[in-house]
Amino acid sequence: MTKIARMHPKVRKTLNGEIFARVRSDILAGHLSPGTRLRPAELAQEHSVSMSVVREALARLAEQELVDWVPLTGFRVAPLSLEDLTDLTDARLGIEVLTLRHAVQRGDVTWEGRVLAAHHTLERTQQFDPDDPDRFTEEWAEAHADFHNSLLEGCNSKRLIDIAAGLRDGAELYRRWSHALAHDSERDIPSEHRALLKAVLERDEAAAAQALESHIRHTTDVLLTHLQPEKV
Repeated sequence: MTKIARMHPKVRKTLNGEIFARVRSDILAGHLSPGTRLRPAELAQEHSVSMSVVREALARLAEQELVDWVPLTGFRVAPLSLEDLTDLTDARLGIEVLTLRHAVQRGDVTWEGRVLAAHHTLERTQQFDPDDPDRFTEEWAEAHADFHNSLLEGCNSKRLIDIAAGLRDGAELYRRWSHALAHDSERDIPSEHRALLKAVLERDEAAAAQALESHIRHTTDVLLTHLQPEKV
């Protein structure tokens, strides 16, 4: 999986951008299931646009790795991969937790303020789309990424920060699908973030590492439960 790019507001104003946004939203919300074949003719008819508009949208989605192009078959929604999910999780637990430990050790007061501000924004941003409860709002997704990035900034190691950020970006689609597909409605994500914030501000390195590890594992465990062997 790879980074899900943020859409510039002007993109949404074009017809091509509108179809791109609609299909992208359907994928992120799980309305188009992982591995589903995407037939341009059907999408063109559904959205009342030309085939060329649909093909351009699918090509852009393929650039974000939300869609795969398979020779002789065509486009399909990116599949859920048990192997990739577990490998990505192991890498995140190794790198991201280490980076947070260094941040707790090395971060200064300015870093603490940045973390507090990012968490304040996250807490006050609507998490789910009221018209589509299976989908995180784009505003919340952006605030969520900003909070987690701010946590790691105190590390003062550009290499570790860049690697950790890349791994987090790679988990974005899995993160969204853990709610949309596995319907983990009982999870209290805000409380998990508060626990992270508390541990970091108290400079409790062990508690911060444990909170982040639990936070990462929860998303993975939900999807692993959803991904029974026969479904992979």
